[in-house]
This record gives sequence, C-alpha cells and structure tokens, in this order.
Amino acid sequence: MNIIKSLSIGLLLLSAPCFSQVSDSTKIALSLQGAKEYALAYNRKIKTADYAVLKSEQAKWQAIATMLPHAEASLAYVNMCGYKMKMMGNDIPMNPNGTLTVQATIAISGAQIMATRLSELSKSLAETNKDISELDIKNQITEAYLAVLLAEKSKELLLDSRNNLNRLAEATQKSVEVGILESTDADIIEVQVLSLDNSIRSLEQNIEIAYNSLRIILCANADTEIDLTQELDDLLDEDNIMQVLGTTYDVKNDYNIQLIDKNIELAKRQVQLNKWAYGPTLSAYYQYNNKTYFNKDAGFNMSNPHTVGATLSVPLFSSAERLSKVRQAKYDVLTAELAKDDAVDGLLMKEKTLRFLLQTSIESYRIQKKNVEVYQRIFDKSSQKYSEGVISSTDLITISNNLITAQNAYVSAMNDVLTAQTKLQYLLNTL
Repeated sequence: MNIIKSLSIGLLLLSAPCFSQVSDSTKIALSLQGAKEYALAYNRKIKTADYAVLKSEQAKWQAIATMLPHAEASLAYVNMCGYKMKMMGNDIPMNPNGTLTVQATIAISGAQIMATRLSELSKSLAETNKDISELDIKNQITEAYLAVLLAEKSKELLLDSRNNLNRLAEATQKSVEVGILESTDADIIEVQVLSLDNSIRSLEQNIEIAYNSLRIILCANADTEIDLTQELDDLLDEDNIMQVLGTTYDVKNDYNIQLIDKNIELAKRQVQLNKWAYGPTLSAYYQYNNKTYFNKDAGFNMSNPHTVGATLSVPLFSSAERLSKVRQAKYDVLTAELAKDDAVDGLLMKEKTLRFLLQTSIESYRIQKKNVEVYQRIFDKSSQKYSEGVISSTDLITISNNLITAQNAYVSAMNDVLTAQTKLQYLLNTL
C-alpha cells in the first residue's frame, strides 16, 4: 500500500490551508460531494481567489475614475515681513494674505478608454482563476477521500486473512498438544499471523495520514473524527464510470483554454493600447482663486478669480518608439496563439489517453476482482485440507501469501480505476 501512503503524504504537504476553523464539532459525517462543498467554503486558496476578483473590480473603477472630473482645494498664507515693492517710483506694500484655490480638471484619451477595457478583462481572468482554484480543491478532496477508503479496504482484507489464520493457529496448537502435528507447524502459522499484524499496523498509520490530509483540506480540528459515508463500492459503480466515459469533451470549456483565450484577448488589447499612443489627449480645467488680506489694505494683487483652460495634446514624433511597442505587442499575440494551439493539442491527446487508461483499468479491476474470489476459494479449501492433514503448514502459508498478493493487486486495481476516473473528471470539469 505504498502508493496510498505516498498519495496521502503528498496531499498533506501540498493541500492549501484554510482561512478559518470550520467547526468545533468533534465528529462530522461527509459524503464525497459533501466534503467538496465543505472545503470550498473554508479554504484559503478559494478565499484568496475571491479577493483577487474583488480587487480586479476596484481596478476597473479606478480606470474609469481617471476619465471623470477631479477637484482639489488648497489654502496658502504669505507674509513678506513688511517688504514693499517699488514700481514707477511708488512703494507698493506686500501685505500678509491668504489664498483659497479650487481647481477642477478632466482629461480624456483613447489610452484611458482602453485601460478601462483591460481592467474589465482582468476581472474576467481573476474569475477564471477562481474556477481553476475550486476545481483543484475538488480534486484534492477526491484524492484524499479515496486514499482513506482504499487504505481502509486493504486493512479490512488483511484483517479477514489474519482472523482466518488465527483460527487455524488455534486448531494447530491443539493438534500439537495432542501430538498430531509438530510444533513447527504452529510456529510457521504464528509467524505469518505476526507478519499480518505488522502489515495491519502499517496500514493504520497510512489511514491516519490520509485522514489528516483530509482534515487539512476540510479545515477541521486535528481531533475531529471524520465519518466517510460513502464506500468504495458506491464510487466504483460501473454505470457512473460509463457515464463519465460517455461525457463529450469540449476543449472550449476547459478552464485553462479559457484562461489562454483571455490572455490572447489581453494581448490584442495591449496592441490597441499601444496604438492609442498616437492619439490625442484632451484636457480641460477650471480654477477659482480668492485672495484675502489680513488687517491690511489690499496690496499688489494680480490673481484672477476665475480661470478656464483647455489643451489638446497630439504626439508628433518619437523616433519609432511607439511603432516598436505596437510591433512587440503584436508578436505577443502571435506567441499566445501558438501557445494555445500547443495546449489544445496536448489536452486532446491527454483526453484520449485518460479514456484509454480508464477503460483498461476497468478491465483489470474486473479480472483482479475475480482473481481474489478464486484465491479466496482456494484458501478456504486448503484450510480444510490442512485441518485434515492433507497439506502441510508450509503449503498453507504459500496459499495464504498468494491470497494476500491477489488482494493487494485487487486494491491496486481499484486505485487505478478511481485515479483514472478522477483525472478524466478533472479534465471534463465534472468533479
């Protein structure tokens, strides 16, 4: 069961932490679907993705705000300490004064309009990234849930074998006591029982590791008891598996392709944004000034109380700097489109591979299931023959080991089916 232990350890190390404690409850019962919903509600990775969406929404309003009027006010105090300015033979006092200035401005350019459209696309990218994060969490939950069930199934099978051998060990010991069998027969079976006990203890450690992985993704307390309400037989239902195999894959619905498409659109808008560097910028302003003199007569004052202005700025020459930026942006579009073609080809090939793996793993699972049934019958008949003295204890242990090997292969086949199914569902976005 090393594969289950490795999977569990990987989940324990890689799963995203939670942003708050889910519950103070000491016991929770969860189906696989319930576990997914549980994790989506409390995982930090999902919360971070939520914040990214909200941040992109604010960035959009920030871009819009650059095209709206801005106003600011200022107060100034000036004291020239009695200085008088001489002008045409006259002394003009520069009396202490205070000035209130209010200014409103507005500026509009094509680049600002494009920046607003880019911010809208950035929000869409953030939403797609959130969808990807949710799918990843569902995948982690599924793997952790299955790791627990597979480890528990292995333990269940080993316990059955251990119990069978325990009964034979007791019968053998009685036969040794009455002189029918040699003590070595009892020793051989006892060693096999001890070996199974050791394997069971190892599996119990794997089960605890798998449960801890599940607790981390679910954000449950370390001492929370988790009751998994679904069994392997429920998840290995062949009708459901065939339904997954029959689901059509549309590469356009793949989140990664959607992300690439949006990045291509982002690159195209960058081209348009750089083109707008050739465009004009229109700006206008209004300014109000009110100067007040403190306990003195008005001195020299050239302040105009009302000022209105407008500017149309047109770029003329930049030594091909703007042209170079436009061309670079166009190359970024072409590069992104080539990356999409590679991604689509890879995903279509991956789909075929996963479908093939799921089909072959189902066939192997059916074979291993029958194989276990056969070896179980062989062991049962051999146990009867051993009790009758027809076969030796060594022969019986060999048959017992064959049964355990068949059981391990059976659990491994279960794992292969469920792993292939999970990977295909992840690709189809049906987890």
